[in-house]
Amino acid sequence: MTPSFRATKSPARQLLLTAAGVLLLLAALDVVILHKLSDPPTTNDDGVITSKGQTERRTDLIWGTLFTVAGGALVVVGAGGMLTARSVIELDDDAMRLRVAGPMSYIDIPWQEIQSVRSGRDYDDDGRIPTPVLLIDVEDRTGYPDGLWGAVWRGNTLHVDTDGWDTAVEDVVIRSELIMERPREGDEE
Repeated sequence: MTPSFRATKSPARQLLLTAAGVLLLLAALDVVILHKLSDPPTTNDDGVITSKGQTERRTDLIWGTLFTVAGGALVVVGAGGMLTARSVIELDDDAMRLRVAGPMSYIDIPWQEIQSVRSGRDYDDDGRIPTPVLLIDVEDRTGYPDGLWGAVWRGNTLHVDTDGWDTAVEDVVIRSELIMERPREGDEE
């Protein structure tokens, strides 16, 4: 069944990741080749790289490689996230589907197993900046995987990190409650 609601990662965050990756790639290019902002290796009066310059060149290559790898990864993750726009949550008449089983894997939680859906705040980093979380209480978490991406089980409650979603966690809670309140086939009226 097609989802009645879906949320994705924030496009602004994906764009910032991509921009940071591009900046790192430009920095790598400057450190290794261009030397517009960075200093070139030390040379003697004839333009030949000195032994100190050779050491500087090796260091520049190490930094350039590090910047290239990190920048490339950020560009791939950011641009890939913008282009694919894979949902992080989908709600339909049968279940709530969350992309927390892995970078491309979802878990489905049928509505009949969900006791409540609510929003909350996680204060794990010494309480300075609270992270918005989606709290899903299930009757029995047996059968659901551990070691989730961006989510953790605490008892029978799944805490899903919603920081960076394009939709506020409160909106997801309201939509979930509306779906949970709908009469199901076979329900007595």
